[in-house]
Amino acid sequence: MTKTKSFREQMLEARPEIAERENAFPRKRAIAMKLRALRDARGMTQTDVAEASGLTQSAVARLESLTGQIPKLETIERYVEACDGQMALLISAEAIDLPEAAVA
Repeated sequence: MTKTKSFREQMLEARPEIAERENAFPRKRAIAMKLRALRDARGMTQTDVAEASGLTQSAVARLESLTGQIPKLETIERYVEACDGQMALLISAEAIDLPEAAVA
């Protein structure tokens, strides 16, 4: 018996350039997924985040986009604060053991 492929699996099979584009931006993808997970955990819409952060809804959508430019730290901070979340930036000359929840 063969397993039914998910819509995402079918899409990536039919359009491999989408997977290539997503894989070209691993850090942006990781940030976007964490932001979206935070918003979802708080039960907020993009409009809610926009109103609480002073950003536009389209700017919130761009932050949650899996591709594109990595946003400025200040913009990420506004988003996280609007969702009553926490953010940390680690800089060290030594190796850092990152928790699983971290974006590398």
